[in-house]
Amino acid sequence: MKRIVFLQLLSAVIFLTSSCRKEQYQAPSISGVGSDTIVLNIGDKMVLAPSITNTKGNGYTWLVNKKEVATGQLNYTFEAKESGNFEVTFKVNNKGGTDEQSFKIEVEKVIAISIADQLTVPMCDVIDIAPTVTGPDRADYEYQWSIGDSVIGKTRNLSFISPSAGTYALTLRATAGKQTTTSTRNITVSTAQYVQNAYTVLEYAPAPGKLHNWAIIGNRILWDLGYEYPLPYNDFLAKATEKRKTDVSTSLFVGSWGGYATFKFDHTVVNVPGKPDLELTAFFSNRDLPAVYVAYDFNKNGKPDDNEWYETKNADFGLEDTLHYEMTFTYNKTETDTRRVYTYYNWTDNKTPPVQGEILTNKTFSSATVMGKLSTRGFFPGYYMDINTKQMVLLDGWKSSFSRKGKRMTKDLTGAVSFSQKLNIDIDMAVNDKGEPVQLPGINFVKVRKAIYVIQQDFISNGGKMTDFNMDEERMLQVGAILDKHLIK
Repeated sequence: MKRIVFLQLLSAVIFLTSSCRKEQYQAPSISGVGSDTIVLNIGDKMVLAPSITNTKGNGYTWLVNKKEVATGQLNYTFEAKESGNFEVTFKVNNKGGTDEQSFKIEVEKVIAISIADQLTVPMCDVIDIAPTVTGPDRADYEYQWSIGDSVIGKTRNLSFISPSAGTYALTLRATAGKQTTTSTRNITVSTAQYVQNAYTVLEYAPAPGKLHNWAIIGNRILWDLGYEYPLPYNDFLAKATEKRKTDVSTSLFVGSWGGYATFKFDHTVVNVPGKPDLELTAFFSNRDLPAVYVAYDFNKNGKPDDNEWYETKNADFGLEDTLHYEMTFTYNKTETDTRRVYTYYNWTDNKTPPVQGEILTNKTFSSATVMGKLSTRGFFPGYYMDINTKQMVLLDGWKSSFSRKGKRMTKDLTGAVSFSQKLNIDIDMAVNDKGEPVQLPGINFVKVRKAIYVIQQDFISNGGKMTDFNMDEERMLQVGAILDKHLIK
């Protein structure tokens, strides 16, 4: 009997001991590690503190890239001493089992900026600065170029230009994530001499009208004082260029809707933030603003390419009623009698059905003869008459038929008097075809165009109906000086 009782007690003790052991050494479990990569910068410290279930009898090991770095501790402080990708593994074990989890850590490269030494450029010229920037592989880089407190750029590369000579401390700041790095270089701007006026005439594309004088280089009211130059097209451009270089008051009569002229500076006009950059003198009314386009010579080929032109917004921007208007002018004939000369040309547009008409100009030989030559006033562009033979001559480079294209804004300009006045142009107002602002370091070319198609109330002769005054001499555009406002005369 005693033996049976003893055996029963022994079995109970063994059972209880076995139960305690199983409870004490249950396998540990790790949580709170996460699958996202932890991003650090050099110098950062990160405390890694996972959660543990079942901690009795546990042993702990920490490894960085499979190399043991710590034992016996629940937490580990990772110090970012060098850039790279790291796997920090936490292992836990006891007699009941093991578990392990890994933290993924990326230590980003330090941003480093390298800018070329000995930066030099003449004033009013552009130097393209392309720094070398190395650092983390991120998509959120931000850049800022500055001189002192003035921010002059917010892109990685900088097109630097200055209207004034001197030495400037140029600083680039690069930011990515939590990092910010700066680098400063001196840039020397040397003195240079330029002409303030955009004197070179690259294109002369007049749109004629009543008494239009294509051959005049100067003020239109001076046609009877010998300011006419009936020349082949390229010779005319050269003559206009020569006169505009020495006399900023020299004008070109670009005419009615669609007429334009293109000019070139002998330098790059600096786009100075917050200030007007150009001063244009032209003959127009305050409700009949000329359209001004600017171009920067991005590819340095010395000419304005089609994709380099941008319109500068003015008070009329966006008021066009026809986006793609076109007028075609065609020379018809010239007739004479003993006293007069009669010139005819036709015009038609691209509307459906087309609107068309004919212009007739007549003048007496006696009143239109200047210095032994017959004035070109009223003649079709490119034509003149030999006073001796009374035969019309089409000069080389001109055409007997041509078209003018562009947007059209139709306006009633009743009471709006045209006169010679100045117009300030800010390069920061340049926009692309979608009306979006563009950032230009400066400009090399200017195109001035007649964009307003003029109609007017004529109550006396037309019973109050709108009359087409587009080709009236008093409504035609005349373009004079185009000055760089940042150059001292």
